[in-house]
Amino acid sequence: MIEKKWYEKFYENYSNQYDRENFVIGTEKEIDFVEKEIDYNKDIRILDVGCGTGRHSIELAKRGYDVVGFDLSKDQIQKAREKMRKNNLDIKFYVMDATDYEFENEFDLVLMLCEGGFSLVGHDDLDDKILSNASRALKSSGKLILTAPSAIFQIRYNKNINLKTLREDFEFVKTDDDGNKEKIKANQRYYMPTEIKRRLKELGFTKIDVYDCELGNFRRVENSEFNTFEILVIAER
Repeated sequence: MIEKKWYEKFYENYSNQYDRENFVIGTEKEIDFVEKEIDYNKDIRILDVGCGTGRHSIELAKRGYDVVGFDLSKDQIQKAREKMRKNNLDIKFYVMDATDYEFENEFDLVLMLCEGGFSLVGHDDLDDKILSNASRALKSSGKLILTAPSAIFQIRYNKNINLKTLREDFEFVKTDDDGNKEKIKANQRYYMPTEIKRRLKELGFTKIDVYDCELGNFRRVENSEFNTFEILVIAER
């Protein structure tokens, strides 16, 4: 039997807890930003990679957008579907792996927010695969908006980061929806803005902007200092 990855363990039986996390309170304002980035065009199709319990997908659908969302976690997708039905929405939610899906030239916008699976896998080749899959899913004039954990922030504030690999090994205790506690060993990869830009250029993106990423306050910031846990990346063909 193949042992589950740490992030698979983390999201098992965690959908209710997930929806109580502090970072979910910024969803509406984050979608305000996304809407502005797409000129409020309701004719486009949007793919939400690593959608979790569907918070961004559902908010977009409420505003009239055509959205498809997927996540590796069955538990998270089940919760997303429950929330979708409760809101009388029609969203296609799938259980899929960001490293292995086959949408091609179908979407005008791909979102990978709150890391959306990116960097959690802990292997550069798989992270490259995630970016490659997102690129392939986009139409020729598509846009990608993603957030990724910032190496600059970690170098400033985290003594445990490996400066050669830009990785960190750590442990944390998860409390699931039934109150059970489990110690999980994790590995996180952090990214420099320059390497994200390089990888996306290799995939054919010609305009790539990187900014600070404040939860609930996504914005294009002049002279970004990269002093937030995540960076916000906006890439266009």
